[in-house]
Amino acid sequence: MSSALPKCRAVTGALVLALCLLMLSGAASSAQADCGPGAFVPRQVIVKLNPILGATVQQINATYGSTALEAFPGSTDVYLLGLPAGSGVRETVRQMSDDSRLLYAEPNTFAQPPEGDARHRAWGVSDVASTSQDSQEYAAQALGLESAHAISRGGGTKVAVLDTGAQLDHPTLEANFEGAGRYDFVEGDRNPSDRRVGRDADCDGDKDEMVGHGTHVAGIVDIAAPAAKIMPLRVLDTEGYGEVFTIAKAVSFAAGNDADVINLSLGSPSRSKLLQETIKDATANGVLVAAAAGNSNSSVAHYPAAGNGVAASADGLVAVSSVNMYAQKSNFANYGSWVTVAAPGQDIRSAFPGSQYAYWSGTSMATPFVSGQAALIHAVYGSLDPAGVEERIRCSARPLFATEPFYAAMLGAGHADVSASLAPGACS
Repeated sequence: MSSALPKCRAVTGALVLALCLLMLSGAASSAQADCGPGAFVPRQVIVKLNPILGATVQQINATYGSTALEAFPGSTDVYLLGLPAGSGVRETVRQMSDDSRLLYAEPNTFAQPPEGDARHRAWGVSDVASTSQDSQEYAAQALGLESAHAISRGGGTKVAVLDTGAQLDHPTLEANFEGAGRYDFVEGDRNPSDRRVGRDADCDGDKDEMVGHGTHVAGIVDIAAPAAKIMPLRVLDTEGYGEVFTIAKAVSFAAGNDADVINLSLGSPSRSKLLQETIKDATANGVLVAAAAGNSNSSVAHYPAAGNGVAASADGLVAVSSVNMYAQKSNFANYGSWVTVAAPGQDIRSAFPGSQYAYWSGTSMATPFVSGQAALIHAVYGSLDPAGVEERIRCSARPLFATEPFYAAMLGAGHADVSASLAPGACS
């Protein structure tokens, strides 16, 4: 681009100059488009072997010239493969889809917080925690948290938060993190700190723009279930991007390390069979999974929250949309038959790095309220499986037809009511 500038300066005439500027603008746009991680990791494919045919990963690699980068933990048939130089991911996946030795092949797609995609920002950062005038209080009142906490504060439960990490010594959260387990799947160590590194991966001029997201989400879990333990698992980088293979590993890790609830304030427009299978395994093993419905103000399915992409079902996967203080759909919130429930997600004040607090809006903020609700239900009704916990979330929700007649039928069971979900006769 710099070599083109002298040429542009040397020519005369308004038309030629305009053409030169257009050329430079196009080059800049192209450079911008080429920057960032894209939809999936280049030259990586996730495959699952067909055990009936008995194929080995070595045989698959011999066919496609690939290399086994990593086996999925605890699995003998799921692998992350690296493709040879010059191989196109989509083309290879299409070829592999016709290979009977494989049950499936898919790109290693990126997921991110809905707030990353819409570029919602945290604001009002200060060392002042919420007060009775803050919007967090409207959420607490709308959810009935005061009366719910008179029944349970979530003691003896554990919520895994898969996100950008967390400030591990935040004064509001330090006790929740103690003894809960933790891991950084991005760096591969046991320090999942929510910290800045000076990165601008998507070339939008903002560095580390999703730092604080995980701390904020964990803080909302604490608001809903203050005595619950919180397991911080870092699966997203400071720009908010995470690979689905890594996220699935973290889901499996949380399920295998005594989590009762997994919070996924992240997602993608692409469905991953690996992540869907891993979540199904987690719910089958007693873990409820709450996932954000997305911030694109559309009915387009957002995964993994959308499950099969058609309709929500009581399977232990809860898709959470957002409402405002008037119990109306947030103007950014997704909706559809695949949504399970809605919760306050607008102007929520919660913990933020630097031992501070901030406001943030998004379905990412609504989701941890429901994760906390699930922890409280588990604490009171420990014999319930994830489907049973989800049923209590559903059957106790308040209908939204009076306040949101247009979208009410597309916001699942309605407005989550934590207090009502703990009542003995909630689902009778």
